[in-house]
Amino acid sequence: MAPARDAHRTRWFLWSLGALLLATAGGAAVIAAVGGPEDPSPEERARQALQPARHTVTYQVTSPGSTSALITYRADGVNNDKSVDNAKLPWKKQIAITAGPGAAVAQVMATGGKAGSVSCSIRIDGRIVDRQTAKGQFTDVSCSSVVQPGG
Repeated sequence: MAPARDAHRTRWFLWSLGALLLATAGGAAVIAAVGGPEDPSPEERARQALQPARHTVTYQVTSPGSTSALITYRADGVNNDKSVDNAKLPWKKQIAITAGPGAAVAQVMATGGKAGSVSCSIRIDGRIVDRQTAKGQFTDVSCSSVVQPGG
């Protein structure tokens, strides 16, 4: 009788162990799905993403020619455009803009004059986000990028 009782205990032990492992795995899956105590909630992540953040924007215009008839750039990320007439090239302007709770826009436009080509670029926080070149006399070039709120 002892061997039958041991087999019965072994089976119950294995069933109990399996149920415990299953419950533990299920609990871990639930914690992973809803996030642990250190994970922000979806609402908190959305709120953080909309927080105003300051960004450094660098505009640059280059051309084989020495001047651009007109350079226009977005000075505040929203709707304040500034212009530079007869700008000496290469031209560079660095500004700080705040994005948030909505997005901001970085934009620069330039005319090439008689030089044959003109190029522009935009860097946001040191990273190039747009670079364009237009070829031909009296051509225009435009670079732009959306600046997202949040850090």
